Amino acid sequence: MESIAEFIENRRFYHVFQPICHLPEKKVIGYEALIRSVSPIGPEALFQKATEQNKLFELDTLSISQALTVFFMPQQRQEKREFLFVNIYPSTIVEDQFPAFIDGIMSRFRPNLSKIVLEINESIVERKIWLNPLFTRRIAMLRKIGFKIALDDVGEGATTFRKIVEISPDFIKMDKFFSDGLAHSGKKQKIVQLLVEYCRDEAELILEGIEREEDFCCAASLGVKTGQGYYLGKPGRLNRYS
Repeated sequence: MESIAEFIENRRFYHVFQPICHLPEKKVIGYEALIRSVSPIGPEALFQKATEQNKLFELDTLSISQALTVFFMPQQRQEKREFLFVNIYPSTIVEDQFPAFIDGIMSRFRPNLSKIVLEINESIVERKIWLNPLFTRRIAMLRKIGFKIALDDVGEGATTFRKIVEISPDFIKMDKFFSDGLAHSGKKQKIVQLLVEYCRDEAELILEGIEREEDFCCAASLGVKTGQGYYLGKPGRLNRYS
């Protein structure tokens, strides 16, 4: 594979979009943008190489900008009330250049800011950044501007209950571990119910990784209002869902 600098310069990536749906009627409320490379390398390995070559900020921000452009470019999509979830690394948020990047996003997408959900990557490697006061201040700044905030893979990654309380996200995305076999696990059901109760007045809970009808039905019966996973829709090009 070419260097990350060349990869970025040549725009050797694109995005697929996975629907996020309201339960139980499966109505689409938004999409998550997922980066894909035209080279034979997966997203995790791609961002790992970017980190090793000190290009994570450049790749992360370019990916966000391109996903927003593709999603909001059609006029008819701007008129829809659908969220776009875009992944972002904590280290990107505390970079010196981040405010300038956000200014650029605001100037281009101001009418759609309330539809943009910044989904904070749960990278364990960056767990110390969550303790950085600058990270907390910038999250507060983003919410004040109008962006929505989501915490990803809750229950599995670096996200803890303390972070949920401190950041007070708009969306809590519960890790796919809890949806896998949910219908047959009383323990998983209890934990899902715990977060359903917490989110009732605090945030919107999204259960990730729903792949089977029985787990979908169980989640809905437990009070989960929003879900994501292959059972509800696989990642695909945006025109597939237009």
